[in-house]
Amino acid sequence: MGMSRWAAGCYVAVVGGLAALGGLTENGRFYLASIMLTLPLGLAALVAVYVARGLLTGVGGLFTETHAPDGADPAWLTAAGVVANTLLFTAAAAATVLLVERLAARRRASRLP
Repeated sequence: MGMSRWAAGCYVAVVGGLAALGGLTENGRFYLASIMLTLPLGLAALVAVYVARGLLTGVGGLFTETHAPDGADPAWLTAAGVVANTLLFTAAAAATVLLVERLAARRRASRLP
């Protein structure tokens, strides 16, 4: 008896929603909840968030300014960061579902005589 598709979909949606809320409200607690819910793959997603931010800033800096005159981030960088973070944490949640299903199948197979 594995995880139902409905429960897995809800789990992935909740993690994606938390990541999106973290970006929209700029509140780290939502990101922390996303990381905790997707452990151990959430740590890889966290590293990927910083890599994505560096890539967005580096590549975007070739074409436009990466800081507003008041020192804040421009809207394009904020929006792209929120989308990237949401995608990364949603992918981590989906990978966690696949990992749990694979481990459960392996455990069921080892119990068979």
